[in-house]
This record gives sequence, C-alpha cells and structure tokens, in this order.
Amino acid sequence: MKALADKNIFTPDEESAVKELTNSLKKLLGERLVKLGLFGSRARGDYDKESDIDIAIIVRGLTRELKDQILNMVADIEFKHIATLSTLVLSEEVFELLKKRERRIALDIEKEGVPL
Repeated sequence: MKALADKNIFTPDEESAVKELTNSLKKLLGERLVKLGLFGSRARGDYDKESDIDIAIIVRGLTRELKDQILNMVADIEFKHIATLSTLVLSEEVFELLKKRERRIALDIEKEGVPL
C-alpha cells in the first residue's frame, strides 16, 4: 500500500465518516485488523464528485457474525455522515488466496491501496 498523495479527496462529511470508521474498526478488531485501506478511484486520484469511497477491510479470524457487525457499523456511519462507503470485508485467508490467484481486486488493493 502507498501513501495518500492528495489529502483533499474527501468532503468534510466523507472525512468524518472515514475517520469514524477507521477508529471504530481499530477499537473493535485490534490486532485482528490485518489491513484497512482506501482503494479505487479515490486512491488513484481519478475520482469525481459522484465517486464512492472504496475501503478494504481485511480481518484475521473473520466470522459471519463479526462481518455482520462490521457491515452494520458501516451502514450506521454512512447514514450519520451522509457518505457513500463501499466496503470490501474479507478474511485474511481469502485475501491471501485472491492474491495468490492474481485476482484483480486483491492486486488493486495491494498496488494502489492507501492505508487508513
């Protein structure tokens, strides 16, 4: 993952949403949070005002219940801040398998991803 070049890629509401999500995930998951990063058009810098915010959340020991908890958290934050967060929640094992199989989504996250 690389560093974010353009610091002004979010509206104030979007920035608040991303910060709240980042803090909430770190608190909820602790050491289980393997990777949390921005990818897609916002990370590449080719976004427009209609672009969503693509966020990869890679979790060690991800269960169905934990994934549901994360997705509910995302929905609450989106509603609160009026921001469109497009999250991809994967277990560490699935993410590693996707990289090994050279699946584009995993490669994009690795290549263009920006840590949050």
